[in-house]
Amino acid sequence: MGVSEFEGLPGVAVSLLKGGVGKSTIALNIADRLAARGHETVLIDLDKDGHLTTQLGYDEAYDREADLGDALIDGEDPQELLIETEFGVHLLPSNNDLENVETRLKDERFADVKLRRNLVEPLVENGYEYVIIDAAGGRGKLSDNALIAVQRVIIPLIPRAGSINGLNKMIERQIAPIRENIGLEILAVTPNMIRKTMNQHNEHRTLVENLNREFGPFVPEYARIDPEVFDALDDPGQTINPIPKPGIRERTAISRAFKRGLPVSAFDEECDQIPNFDHLADLVEEHS
Repeated sequence: MGVSEFEGLPGVAVSLLKGGVGKSTIALNIADRLAARGHETVLIDLDKDGHLTTQLGYDEAYDREADLGDALIDGEDPQELLIETEFGVHLLPSNNDLENVETRLKDERFADVKLRRNLVEPLVENGYEYVIIDAAGGRGKLSDNALIAVQRVIIPLIPRAGSINGLNKMIERQIAPIRENIGLEILAVTPNMIRKTMNQHNEHRTLVENLNREFGPFVPEYARIDPEVFDALDDPGQTINPIPKPGIRERTAISRAFKRGLPVSAFDEECDQIPNFDHLADLVEEHS
Protein backbone atom coordinates (compact mmCIF):
# COMPACT_ATOMS: atom_id res chain seq x y z
CA MET A 1 0.00 0.00 0.00
CA GLY A 2 1.65 3.18 -1.14
CA VAL A 3 1.18 6.83 -0.31
CA SER A 4 -0.84 7.34 -3.50
CA GLU A 5 -3.55 5.03 -2.18
CA PHE A 6 -4.00 7.12 0.96
CA GLU A 7 -5.02 10.70 0.39
CA GLY A 8 -7.51 13.27 1.35
CA LEU A 9 -9.77 12.11 4.20
CA PRO A 10 -10.68 15.22 6.20
CA GLY A 11 -9.94 15.30 9.90
CA VAL A 12 -7.26 14.80 12.54
CA ALA A 13 -6.27 12.44 15.33
CA VAL A 14 -5.35 13.90 18.70
CA SER A 15 -2.75 11.52 20.03
CA LEU A 16 0.13 10.86 22.40
CA LEU A 17 1.28 7.46 23.62
CA LYS A 18 0.25 8.18 27.20
CA GLY A 19 -2.82 9.41 29.00
CA GLY A 20 -3.51 12.44 31.15
CA VAL A 21 -2.37 15.09 28.68
CA GLY A 22 -5.80 16.45 27.72
CA LYS A 23 -6.31 14.66 24.41
CA SER A 24 -10.04 14.26 24.97
CA THR A 25 -10.55 17.91 25.89
CA ILE A 26 -8.67 19.13 22.84
CA ALA A 27 -10.43 16.69 20.49
CA LEU A 28 -13.82 17.74 21.86
CA ASN A 29 -13.12 21.45 21.47
CA ILE A 30 -11.71 21.12 17.95
CA ALA A 31 -14.81 19.18 16.93
CA ASP A 32 -16.98 21.85 18.54
CA ARG A 33 -15.27 24.67 16.66
CA LEU A 34 -15.69 22.86 13.34
CA ALA A 35 -19.37 22.14 14.08
CA ALA A 36 -19.87 25.79 15.03
CA ARG A 37 -18.82 26.69 11.47
CA GLY A 38 -21.61 24.56 10.07
CA HIS A 39 -19.55 21.44 9.32
CA GLU A 40 -21.01 17.99 9.93
CA THR A 41 -18.36 16.72 12.33
CA VAL A 42 -17.86 13.27 13.83
CA LEU A 43 -15.90 12.79 17.05
CA ILE A 44 -14.59 9.23 17.51
CA ASP A 45 -13.60 8.03 20.98
CA LEU A 46 -10.96 5.28 20.72
CA ASP A 47 -10.06 5.28 24.40
CA LYS A 48 -10.61 1.80 25.85
CA ASP A 49 -11.78 3.35 29.13
CA GLY A 50 -14.28 5.55 27.30
CA HIS A 51 -13.18 8.67 29.14
CA LEU A 52 -14.67 11.06 26.59
CA THR A 53 -17.83 9.01 26.03
CA THR A 54 -18.69 8.75 29.72
CA GLN A 55 -17.66 12.33 30.47
CA LEU A 56 -20.12 13.51 27.85
CA GLY A 57 -22.81 11.55 29.69
CA TYR A 58 -23.21 8.53 27.41
CA ASP A 59 -22.54 5.75 29.90
CA GLU A 60 -25.29 3.60 28.39
CA ALA A 61 -23.65 3.84 24.96
CA TYR A 62 -20.33 2.74 26.47
CA ASP A 63 -22.02 -0.38 27.87
CA ARG A 64 -24.39 -1.13 24.99
CA GLU A 65 -24.22 -4.36 23.02
CA ALA A 66 -23.71 -2.73 19.60
CA ASP A 67 -20.22 -1.31 19.60
CA LEU A 68 -17.43 0.21 17.58
CA GLY A 69 -16.00 -3.23 16.86
CA ASP A 70 -19.14 -4.16 14.88
CA ALA A 71 -18.26 -1.47 12.34
CA LEU A 72 -14.48 -1.62 12.66
CA ILE A 73 -14.07 -5.36 12.13
CA ASP A 74 -17.43 -6.73 11.01
CA GLY A 75 -18.24 -3.95 8.54
CA GLU A 76 -21.53 -2.79 10.08
CA ASP A 77 -22.79 0.69 9.18
CA PRO A 78 -20.95 3.18 11.47
CA GLN A 79 -23.78 5.72 11.12
CA GLU A 80 -25.96 3.47 13.26
CA LEU A 81 -23.55 4.00 16.15
CA LEU A 82 -23.54 7.80 16.01
CA ILE A 83 -25.03 9.91 18.79
CA GLU A 84 -26.13 13.50 18.14
CA THR A 85 -24.86 15.66 20.99
CA GLU A 86 -26.66 18.75 22.23
CA PHE A 87 -23.86 20.97 20.86
CA GLY A 88 -24.05 19.68 17.29
CA VAL A 89 -21.19 17.16 17.13
CA HIS A 90 -21.87 13.55 16.14
CA LEU A 91 -20.20 11.22 18.65
CA LEU A 92 -19.08 7.72 17.77
CA PRO A 93 -18.70 6.43 21.32
CA SER A 94 -16.14 4.13 22.83
CA ASN A 95 -17.26 0.80 24.27
CA ASN A 96 -16.31 -1.47 27.14
CA ASP A 97 -15.35 -4.14 24.60
CA LEU A 98 -12.55 -2.13 22.96
CA GLU A 99 -9.90 -4.18 24.74
CA ASN A 100 -11.27 -7.22 22.94
CA VAL A 101 -11.44 -5.26 19.68
CA GLU A 102 -7.72 -4.45 20.05
CA THR A 103 -6.98 -8.16 20.49
CA ARG A 104 -9.14 -9.15 17.50
CA LEU A 105 -7.38 -6.61 15.28
CA LYS A 106 -4.08 -8.43 15.75
CA ASP A 107 -5.48 -11.37 13.80
CA GLU A 108 -7.07 -9.30 11.01
CA ARG A 109 -5.64 -8.82 7.53
CA PHE A 110 -4.86 -5.17 6.77
CA ALA A 111 -5.56 -4.46 10.43
CA ASP A 112 -4.03 -0.98 10.41
CA VAL A 113 -6.48 0.40 7.83
CA LYS A 114 -9.69 -0.99 9.34
CA LEU A 115 -10.70 2.31 10.94
CA ARG A 116 -10.08 4.16 7.72
CA ARG A 117 -11.81 1.72 5.40
CA ASN A 118 -14.75 0.67 7.59
CA LEU A 119 -15.52 3.87 9.55
CA VAL A 120 -13.96 7.05 8.24
CA GLU A 121 -14.39 6.43 4.50
CA PRO A 122 -18.09 5.45 4.82
CA LEU A 123 -18.81 8.46 7.04
CA VAL A 124 -17.14 10.88 4.63
CA GLU A 125 -18.91 9.28 1.68
CA ASN A 126 -22.21 9.85 3.49
CA GLY A 127 -21.64 13.57 3.91
CA TYR A 128 -19.80 13.98 7.19
CA GLU A 129 -17.19 16.65 6.55
CA TYR A 130 -14.63 16.16 9.32
CA VAL A 131 -13.64 13.26 11.55
CA ILE A 132 -11.83 14.07 14.81
CA ILE A 133 -10.33 11.09 16.61
CA ASP A 134 -9.54 10.96 20.32
CA ALA A 135 -6.83 8.30 19.96
CA ALA A 136 -6.03 5.51 22.39
CA GLY A 137 -3.45 6.46 25.01
CA GLY A 138 -0.99 3.61 24.45
CA ARG A 139 0.70 2.05 21.44
CA GLY A 140 -1.36 -0.63 19.72
CA LYS A 141 -3.49 -1.38 16.69
CA LEU A 142 -6.16 1.15 17.65
CA SER A 143 -3.59 3.90 18.10
CA ASP A 144 -2.00 3.16 14.73
CA ASN A 145 -5.44 2.98 13.11
CA ALA A 146 -6.25 6.47 14.37
CA LEU A 147 -3.20 8.03 12.72
CA ILE A 148 -3.56 6.10 9.47
CA ALA A 149 -7.28 6.84 9.20
CA VAL A 150 -6.86 10.59 8.67
CA GLN A 151 -3.09 10.95 8.23
CA ARG A 152 -2.95 14.07 10.37
CA VAL A 153 -2.13 14.35 14.04
CA ILE A 154 -2.18 16.99 16.76
CA ILE A 155 0.01 16.13 19.73
CA PRO A 156 -0.67 17.73 23.14
CA LEU A 157 2.04 17.90 25.78
CA ILE A 158 1.73 19.03 29.38
CA PRO A 159 4.41 20.47 31.69
CA ARG A 160 5.68 17.23 33.14
CA ALA A 161 9.10 15.65 33.33
CA GLY A 162 9.73 13.45 30.32
CA SER A 163 7.21 15.13 28.01
CA ILE A 164 9.72 15.95 25.28
CA ASN A 165 11.30 12.52 25.63
CA GLY A 166 7.85 10.95 25.22
CA LEU A 167 7.27 13.03 22.08
CA ASN A 168 10.60 11.94 20.60
CA LYS A 169 9.79 8.29 21.28
CA MET A 170 6.38 8.64 19.63
CA ILE A 171 7.95 10.23 16.56
CA GLU A 172 10.63 7.55 16.34
CA ARG A 173 8.53 4.48 17.05
CA GLN A 174 5.14 5.33 15.56
CA ILE A 175 5.01 8.52 13.49
CA ALA A 176 8.20 8.05 11.45
CA PRO A 177 7.30 4.56 10.15
CA ILE A 178 3.79 5.67 9.21
CA ARG A 179 5.10 8.81 7.50
CA GLU A 180 7.58 6.74 5.51
CA ASN A 181 5.18 4.02 4.41
CA ILE A 182 1.82 5.77 4.07
CA GLY A 183 2.14 9.46 4.85
CA LEU A 184 1.32 11.36 8.04
CA GLU A 185 1.32 15.11 8.73
CA ILE A 186 1.95 16.62 12.15
CA LEU A 187 -0.41 19.60 12.24
CA ALA A 188 0.64 20.84 15.67
CA VAL A 189 2.54 19.97 18.81
CA THR A 190 0.74 22.07 21.38
CA PRO A 191 1.63 22.79 24.99
CA ASN A 192 -1.46 22.21 27.10
CA MET A 193 -2.54 23.03 30.67
CA ILE A 194 0.03 25.84 30.95
CA ARG A 195 -0.29 28.00 34.08
CA LYS A 196 2.95 29.87 34.55
CA THR A 197 4.39 32.81 32.66
CA MET A 198 7.73 32.45 30.95
CA ASN A 199 9.89 34.70 33.15
CA GLN A 200 10.65 31.94 35.67
CA HIS A 201 12.35 28.60 35.18
CA ASN A 202 9.85 25.81 35.87
CA GLU A 203 8.35 22.83 34.03
CA HIS A 204 5.90 25.08 32.18
CA ARG A 205 8.62 27.27 30.70
CA THR A 206 10.88 24.26 30.07
CA LEU A 207 8.18 22.59 27.96
CA VAL A 208 7.32 25.70 25.93
CA GLU A 209 10.95 26.70 25.42
CA ASN A 210 12.08 23.22 24.37
CA LEU A 211 9.19 22.90 21.94
CA ASN A 212 10.00 26.25 20.35
CA ARG A 213 13.71 25.52 20.12
CA GLU A 214 13.44 21.90 18.93
CA PHE A 215 10.07 21.66 17.16
CA GLY A 216 9.44 25.25 16.06
CA PRO A 217 7.66 24.50 12.74
CA PHE A 218 5.11 22.33 14.52
CA VAL A 219 4.31 24.79 17.33
CA PRO A 220 0.97 26.59 16.70
CA GLU A 221 0.97 30.37 16.56
CA TYR A 222 -0.56 30.83 20.01
CA ALA A 223 2.38 28.95 21.56
CA ARG A 224 5.18 30.26 19.36
CA ILE A 225 7.94 32.35 20.92
CA ASP A 226 11.19 33.34 19.26
CA PRO A 227 14.09 31.72 21.17
CA GLU A 228 15.65 35.20 21.44
CA VAL A 229 12.74 36.21 23.68
CA PHE A 230 13.67 33.49 26.15
CA ASP A 231 17.25 34.78 26.13
CA ALA A 232 15.98 38.30 26.78
CA LEU A 233 13.81 37.11 29.66
CA ASP A 234 16.95 35.82 31.37
CA ASP A 235 18.88 39.04 30.80
CA PRO A 236 18.51 41.46 33.76
CA GLY A 237 19.37 44.31 31.42
CA GLN A 238 16.34 43.73 29.16
CA THR A 239 12.64 44.22 29.81
CA ILE A 240 9.99 42.11 28.11
CA ASN A 241 6.49 43.49 28.52
CA PRO A 242 4.06 41.87 28.58
CA ILE A 243 5.49 38.54 29.69
CA PRO A 244 4.44 35.89 27.14
CA LYS A 245 1.67 33.48 28.11
CA PRO A 246 1.86 30.88 25.34
CA GLY A 247 0.07 27.57 24.89
CA ILE A 248 -3.39 26.38 25.81
CA ARG A 249 -3.70 27.85 29.28
CA GLU A 250 -5.23 26.04 32.20
CA ARG A 251 -8.65 27.56 32.76
CA THR A 252 -11.38 26.67 35.22
CA ALA A 253 -13.96 27.12 32.47
CA ILE A 254 -12.32 24.39 30.34
CA SER A 255 -12.19 21.85 33.15
CA ARG A 256 -15.69 22.67 34.43
CA ALA A 257 -17.13 22.44 30.93
CA PHE A 258 -15.57 19.03 30.38
CA LYS A 259 -16.87 17.76 33.72
CA ARG A 260 -20.35 18.79 32.58
CA GLY A 261 -19.91 17.06 29.24
CA LEU A 262 -19.58 20.25 27.21
CA PRO A 263 -17.05 22.05 25.04
CA VAL A 264 -15.89 25.25 26.66
CA SER A 265 -17.80 27.47 24.19
CA ALA A 266 -21.10 25.98 25.42
CA PHE A 267 -20.14 26.68 29.04
CA ASP A 268 -18.40 30.04 28.83
CA GLU A 269 -18.37 31.70 25.42
CA GLU A 270 -16.03 34.40 26.76
CA CYS A 271 -13.22 31.99 27.66
CA ASP A 272 -9.97 33.41 26.31
CA GLN A 273 -8.75 29.99 25.14
CA ILE A 274 -11.49 29.47 22.53
CA PRO A 275 -9.39 31.28 19.87
CA ASN A 276 -6.68 28.68 20.41
CA PHE A 277 -9.11 25.85 19.69
CA ASP A 278 -10.29 27.85 16.68
CA HIS A 279 -6.71 28.01 15.46
CA LEU A 280 -6.36 24.22 15.69
CA ALA A 281 -9.66 23.90 13.81
CA ASP A 282 -8.23 26.28 11.18
CA LEU A 283 -5.27 23.92 10.74
CA VAL A 284 -7.59 20.98 10.24
CA GLU A 285 -9.59 22.89 7.62
CA GLU A 286 -6.51 24.17 5.81
CA HIS A 287 -4.72 20.82 5.65
CA SER A 288 -7.70 18.54 4.96
